[in-house]
This record gives sequence, C-alpha cells and structure tokens, in this order.
Amino acid sequence: MRKSLLSKIKGLFITALVAGAVLSCEDEKPEIILPPDPDPVEPAQRNALTLLSGSISVYQQDSLATVRFKTNPWNLLNNQDVEFSITDMEGKANNDLFTIYNKSFMPDSTWRVQLYIKSPSGDDVDLKINLATPDTLMWAKVTFRKIDLYMLSVRTCSMTGSESLMKYDSKTGTYSHTYKGVTDLSQQQFRFEYSGDKITVNDSIILVDDQFNVLDVRKPLTVSIWRDDARRDYVLDYKMSGTGLPVVCINTYGKSVSNRKDWVVGNNMYIMNPDGTIDYEGTLSLKGRGNQTWSDFSKKPYAIKLDNKAKILGMHKNKRWILLANVKDRTLLRNDVSLWISKQTKLPYTVSGEFVELVWNGVHKGNYYLCEQPRIDNHRIDIHKPNLDDPEKGGFFLNIDALFEINDPKWADKGDDLGFWSTGGYIQNGKGRYDLAYIFKDPDEDENGIPLTKSSQSYTYMFNYVKNMEDAIYNASSTNHDWMKYLDMSTAVDFALIQEITMNHDAYNSWPKNGPHSTYVYKDSCGLLCFGPVWDFDYHTYTLYNDFEYGNTTWNNQPNPRIQQWEILKMTNKNNGKYYFSDLIKRDPQFKALLLERWDEYKEVWENGFEEYVDQMADKIKVSETYNQKLWGYPSRQNGDWELSFDAAIQAMKDAFYQRLDWIDENIKNL
Repeated sequence: MRKSLLSKIKGLFITALVAGAVLSCEDEKPEIILPPDPDPVEPAQRNALTLLSGSISVYQQDSLATVRFKTNPWNLLNNQDVEFSITDMEGKANNDLFTIYNKSFMPDSTWRVQLYIKSPSGDDVDLKINLATPDTLMWAKVTFRKIDLYMLSVRTCSMTGSESLMKYDSKTGTYSHTYKGVTDLSQQQFRFEYSGDKITVNDSIILVDDQFNVLDVRKPLTVSIWRDDARRDYVLDYKMSGTGLPVVCINTYGKSVSNRKDWVVGNNMYIMNPDGTIDYEGTLSLKGRGNQTWSDFSKKPYAIKLDNKAKILGMHKNKRWILLANVKDRTLLRNDVSLWISKQTKLPYTVSGEFVELVWNGVHKGNYYLCEQPRIDNHRIDIHKPNLDDPEKGGFFLNIDALFEINDPKWADKGDDLGFWSTGGYIQNGKGRYDLAYIFKDPDEDENGIPLTKSSQSYTYMFNYVKNMEDAIYNASSTNHDWMKYLDMSTAVDFALIQEITMNHDAYNSWPKNGPHSTYVYKDSCGLLCFGPVWDFDYHTYTLYNDFEYGNTTWNNQPNPRIQQWEILKMTNKNNGKYYFSDLIKRDPQFKALLLERWDEYKEVWENGFEEYVDQMADKIKVSETYNQKLWGYPSRQNGDWELSFDAAIQAMKDAFYQRLDWIDENIKNL
C-alpha cells in the first residue's frame, strides 16, 4: 500500500510548508506535493510553521517518537502569546492516544517535540501540530507509521560467570533481577537482544550487540532501543538480596595489595547502604595490616587511607580506616562486642565500627568490620598534634607491643618500627624491671615524611618519661603517690577491667615474648600517660572451652581454666612477667580502691546489657555469617569454638562472659 502511494506521487512526501503535509522516514529529498488547503491562510502565515523532511514519522506502541519543525521567526514558540498543542485531526486533545514528553529548541534552530504514542487504532496515526497566535491559527498534519521497535530479552552475567534471564514486566516496561548474594553493582554485565538500529543507556552509552556490556546498576537505568530518532524505553532494575549489611566495593584496577608497608594508590571505593543508597564514593590508597592475620590466613585485613577526609557509615570524618577480617573469630563478634564493653566505661575514646560485606575487584570476600583507625584527631584521640621542636608541648600516641624488634615476616617486621624497651624499675639489683616495648605511632616521622630516629627529641623525651614513670610505679606506696604525676589512674583502671572481663590473653602474653600486645597509650601536652583506646579482641577472648592453637586438629569441650585466672591484675602463669597493674594493686591502696569502685559501677551495666547486645548483633550478621562460612570456613582454633555452629558459638561466648563476671565479682576484693 505504501509503495503504491509513493509510485503515484513519484517520490516520498513527508513534510509540507502548509497544513496537511504527511511526514515519512525515507532519506532521499522528497518531492513536495501541496494538497488543497482545508483551511486556507495567507502565504506569509503559511511559512510560520515548517515541518522538516528529516523528521521521523514512526512509532511503536508505548514508545517515544519525534517531530522536528521550524517556525518563522525561529523563536516564535518562546512568545508567551503563542499557544502550542498537538491534537488529533479533529482538533481534540487525546491523552489516551498520545502524551507530549518534551519540547526543546535544538542547536540547528529547529524545534523538537517528543511524544509517546500509546494506543494506535491501526498502522498509521495522524496528528495535528497547532500554533495559535493572537490573530491566526496554523497547523500541520503529521502521519506516524508503525515500525518494529522492542526488546526481545535481557541476560545478566554474575561475577562468577553464571547467566540469568531477567524478568520482564510489560505493565511497567521493566526488566528486573535479584542477585541472591553480594556483588558489585557498579560492574554488572548484561547482554541485550532487540529489534531496532541501536540501543543506549541513559541517552549516551551505546551498547555493543552480541556480547556482555558492563553497566553500573546501583540505580535503575533507562535502556532505549532506537530507529532513527524514534525510541522505546525500558527500565533495567538490578537488585541484590544481600545480607542486610552495607556493601563495600573496592576496585584496584588490576593492582595487587601485597604487603603491609607500601601504600597502593589510585583505587576506588564505594559503600552501598542496605537500602541501595550510596553512603560514600571516592579514591583511596590501600595496604595490608595485621600480624598473624596477614601472614597465616587467606582472608586478609587492610588499612585504608582516603584521598580526602570523609564520613563513613555515620562515623566522623577522617582519612584513615581499617577493614578487619576477624578470620580467627568463629562468632565474628568479639571485636565489636568488646568495643561495646569499652563504651560503657569512662574511657575518653572507643573505636567505632560497622559490619560490612567486602567486594574486592568484583569478588565477594565475605564479612568484614570497617572501623576507625586509632589516630590523633578531634573525634578520636583528642590531644594536641606532636610538636617535634618542643615535644613536651605536643601529643604522643604509642603502642605497647612485645612483638617489637621481632624480624619475622609473620609479625609485621616489627624491627622496622621506631620504639624502645622501657628500662625503669632498676631497683634492688635489677628486680622490678618491666621491660616493655613502646612503639611510636604518632609521631613516627617529621613534617617531610622522614622517619624519626633514636636521636630525635621526641624519642628522648618519651624514653625518659616512661623510665621516670616506671621508677615511680615501682616505688609506689600508701604514702608515695608520685606515680600519679605520670600515669592517669582512671584510664589505667578502666583499661584493666576491660581486659579482665573479656579474658583478653593478649593483654599480657608470654608468647612469643613476655609482654602486652596491641596496647595503645597516649600522652597530651603537659598531661599524663593514658591507657586506650582498647584494641584487638578477635582471639583468646570469651573462651568457654579450651583454646587450642590454630594448627591443632582435635577439639573437646573441656572448660577453659583462664575463666578463673587473672590476665593483668595479678601476674600468674606469665613466666614471671611484670606489669604496672599488679604492682599498683599491691603497693598503692588508692589504685585498688578505684578499681573496686569502678567494678561495682560497671558490672551491673555489663551484666544487664551484654546478652541483649550480643543477640542484637548476632541477628544482624546471621545471614552474612553463612556466606562468610562458605567462603572461608573457620581455619582458626584459638577460641575453642571452631567446631560449633554459629548459634552455639554465640551461646558459648555469652556463657564464658557471665561465668567470668561471676568469678571476678567473687575474687576482685582479694587481690
């Protein structure tokens, strides 16, 4: 029928300079045929509205079609006295048939009108473009011809390589898919089968046929099929069933994070909340962290340094963050729960953190704990910045760690750190020496990034300060309280009680060398040495059953004798180790009095709130834990619960805590 018409008029007509012209989608220049005007107008008025021969006159039901035309003058439609409308041929608006989507002025001095053709009665749809000025009415007829323009199928490919056919909802024009697990929504793959000339995303990205295209579907996308200027839109809605936790997606662009010394720069990270909103997106540097957790296990912890300070998951703005793997912890909760215990005390600062899912270069790495890195900062360790010219006027942040100067790669090459072994307590031929390792965390370098040395003023100042403090502690008595000029009693007491209630064997461990592990202290300008924030509770804590080392292959449910042993308040089973707390209890009644006072204050809070908090967090990560278990299993046997189910391990943790609390309550007055 169409070819017959074209042969009769010897060429395609798709536009006219007057009302009544028909619009076609052929490329050749048409022969203009002027039918009789149904409503004659003056020639000058006739030129005010000109349809373009290149206009597209095609439609697909529920698709977007386009009409292009010129007005004379070109800005006629900008005149507030001109009314523009599109109606059916009888001059009536028909919203059941079409809806104007957009009207815009183009760079080539033409007007573009986009409209949806919704319910055609046949192959052709005739519409009128109307311009009404104060003294005349102009109009032109546009005929839209039907074409095939539709999506056949959409397939998605997960990071593991499995393909899925997306579901289509014809009422909403939406292709949807829910991934049962955790994935990187910014790097999803899709393959499209369609009828049309091309397919785009959000009007810009042209997709490639017959292969998978990588798309960012953190938000629903508009996918459009085109033929000339006509298009049909579909919505691409990709969701993740997830675990109820935020998802941290890190892309290193092929770079390897292989050690704990060197920052790997130029990476990207975004954090997606459980509701699909984006909490953070930006660039960062990465490096490994940890000791045994880095060297002995496949699930690695990482240090993060953002290029720009930012708030993350409701926590205060900073550059430095930590991704803890908790690989030794069957429950995954020990660090978080211990931080909750700390937050019930009077310690000035406790680290905050959130459980997340980690997706690393598109691969799900399981459950992690994204937390603040202890640093000198207004919202963290709130003390003065270090003063290298006059150390006494600046702040110091240090770590007491017996792994110092152990040059085994398993222990993070501690020999490269700047620190010193304390030499205080040389009383009565050396008896009473504490022999603790103090390691500089901040400052550890000057303003030019050059590491501090033992000849620096900061090193000398803190070495002498600790020596004088230890001498004063050793000489403490009911009449000699000089140690209080150096050590803050409040933070020391709270720190000690947290280590005891959690059964933290690393508070003072005799292996591989006598001394504390992961113990932070800080000193402000003209201030005292303070203990805190507390750190590192992922193993040898809350152990109801015998805690074997990770290399053992057998397990039994024998009670853990450490439930009834002091960790640092009384130095038993520590290879004759020495620490400040046991000496202060023995020598200065004021220290013990505050210890008992704080215990009575905290024990009821801990007793009443512990189980509720543990159950709340266990429920929060329960789905995540099942994915984590499938990914990594539980290779560590250091908490005595590796053969238990998640629920049983949680119960064992609670039982150990309450047995420990009862034992301390019965014995603390006898210290």
